[in-house]
Amino acid sequence: MSQVYLKLSLLGLLVMAVVTPSANAIRKSILVGGKSDVPNVQTNMEVQELGRYCVEQFNLEEQSEKGNVASIAKRETAVSSPLTFSRVVSAQQQVVAGLKYYLRIEVTQTDGTSRMFDSIVVVQPWLHSKKLLGFTPVATPIF
Repeated sequence: MSQVYLKLSLLGLLVMAVVTPSANAIRKSILVGGKSDVPNVQTNMEVQELGRYCVEQFNLEEQSEKGNVASIAKRETAVSSPLTFSRVVSAQQQVVAGLKYYLRIEVTQTDGTSRMFDSIVVVQPWLHSKKLLGFTPVATPIF
């Protein structure tokens, strides 16, 4: 009987030795609350649709704020509206009360020039909710 306990104890120690390093590696690779890069942004349809959503929301907000002081202040950055979505160039995500995405979006302005914007959007799938938190032009133009 003691041989059975000895074998089970050794087996248990072996399992713990194998599992523990891999669990530590997983913990190190995923920083809770930290940003992580979204892989394959160009082919990730969900991220590309989020980029399209951000541009549409920006255009709607600009349309509804025409003539307001806040809208005039925004337009001082020389953004010609409406913008046309081109693609999401890069993306990061962060686990919050949902997923917060940080997107770099390429758009086409009404004069045909391309421009980059940084956008922040929060998605809460269980509420079927998306909210645009920020949409700002990148200071350096595209060449």
